[in-house]
Amino acid sequence: MGTAGAHEHGIARLGLAVDGTRLTIELELPAESVFGFEHAPRSAEERATAAEAIDRLRTGGARLLAFPDGVACALDSAEVEAPEGVDDHSGEDQHAHEEDQHTHEEDQHAHEEDQHTHEDESTVHEDVRLLASLSCSREPIGPASLRFADLLPDVVQVDLTVVTAAGTAAGRVAPDSSFRF
Repeated sequence: MGTAGAHEHGIARLGLAVDGTRLTIELELPAESVFGFEHAPRSAEERATAAEAIDRLRTGGARLLAFPDGVACALDSAEVEAPEGVDDHSGEDQHAHEEDQHTHEEDQHAHEEDQHTHEDESTVHEDVRLLASLSCSREPIGPASLRFADLLPDVVQVDLTVVTAAGTAAGRVAPDSSFRF
């Protein structure tokens, strides 16, 4: 699922897939839009800021959507992939934290897909990914809207892909746009 695209500041890529009463959310966005910087945290303060932002994203990702009237959706699971050095207190990040102890060369290889480097190493672009699964009270078909302002106010555009039994729709929209499942 998801929407392919290059790393762009302020642009989130959001894929929504409806399978009956199950909804899968796949969100990818620049780390800067999540915690205010893209580099690996360099201080205890940056690590704390990033960890808090990652936790808010994991627990509040479902609030990025206003569901159709009469539909209530509850979060079943949420995984967040964050840049190296961000500790979000999950088992996966404990593994990533252990990887931080490896050499720079191994880390560079392990994170090639997540980083878009240019000739100047100071322009490393890190992304954050959220994969969430929700159970809804009924199939979430109908008018809905995006609500990025509270959780991710630095997002200015969303590359949205919606997949339902009726088909697929995609487009670049504002972070508060209405759409139909």
